[in-house]
Amino acid sequence: MAVAASLLGVPCAAWAQSSVQLYGELDSGLAWTSNVGGHSQYRLTTGTIDGSYWGLQGSEDLGGGARAIFRLERGLSVATGEGLNDHPIYVGIGSDRLGTVTFGRQYDSIHDYFQTFTLTGNIGGTAFAHLLDNDNANNSFLASNSVKYTSASYGGFSFGGLYAFSNEAGAFSDNRAYSVGANYSLGSFNAGAAYLHNNGRGNTTTGAYEALALPGTTQGSVFTANVQQQNTFGVGISYELGEFTLSGAFSRAINSGVIDADSGDLVPSLGLNNYEINGIYKLTPAIMLAGMYVYTNGGGAHWHEGALQVDYLLSKRTDVYLESIYQRASSNAPAVINTNDPSSGRNQLMIGTGIRHRF
Repeated sequence: MAVAASLLGVPCAAWAQSSVQLYGELDSGLAWTSNVGGHSQYRLTTGTIDGSYWGLQGSEDLGGGARAIFRLERGLSVATGEGLNDHPIYVGIGSDRLGTVTFGRQYDSIHDYFQTFTLTGNIGGTAFAHLLDNDNANNSFLASNSVKYTSASYGGFSFGGLYAFSNEAGAFSDNRAYSVGANYSLGSFNAGAAYLHNNGRGNTTTGAYEALALPGTTQGSVFTANVQQQNTFGVGISYELGEFTLSGAFSRAINSGVIDADSGDLVPSLGLNNYEINGIYKLTPAIMLAGMYVYTNGGGAHWHEGALQVDYLLSKRTDVYLESIYQRASSNAPAVINTNDPSSGRNQLMIGTGIRHRF
């Protein structure tokens, strides 16, 4: 640390009450998908559980129980080396008694208070997301230009909220977002709920979110859309029974005023409901088993999805995994497992394996 301080021209004494940590994760493997546009696909993956990233985080004691904090993360593709803007960057002030206020590009309340009740937001990871991650339980998009408050825990109850500015002069509400959520824990029981709202998503390049990809009206199609209003809410519960945790989650994402970004045509609104039940079992200290079933419906179509995962710890920082995800759509919709392009028909199966290392 003294060497770093010297290189930066900062007196070593300035670090006396500060801490800075370098950390990250690399996740890569192989996957086979039965139907991608009518063909089998073999590929090197860059993380079917977690997206790979590196990060810096730190804090400074300000006295009186207060502290300054920061977090800077950057995603990357292990397969190509490409940098990805899919992780948080923020700075703020926190207190164990009063909570934390942060400013930057951040996760919303769906992540903070709902995500962990889904398997994609727990140990399942990216490929286990609901259809196109329509409820953002897998953090497909972060809120730019955001201010966020996270409370302390009061008798097992915690809450928080976020507001993301449009940053557009004369268009305060165009591509802005806000979210709220709460969680309650009592022994082995946990419950949470969250709500996320966005206006004009994708209308501007300086606002809260980028444009949204939605399933098309014909098999095998996905189009990019500007959504004039988006409302998402989710509720979940979990209960621990020894080494087994059972969870249930429901979410609904309503997209209205949808405009095809390529043609400019107005298309029907789309509301998607996701019903999930999942379980996680710690078979041994080194082996974790997980499974889920999800039913998604909306827009005159529906999707069934089931998934299984086995994770084996080689050490505290390195593990290997094997997982399988199967999705079946109704006859008027394509199957689309997250991280894959749409199938040419109703069915899609993905089998993947990989290695993950944390540092």
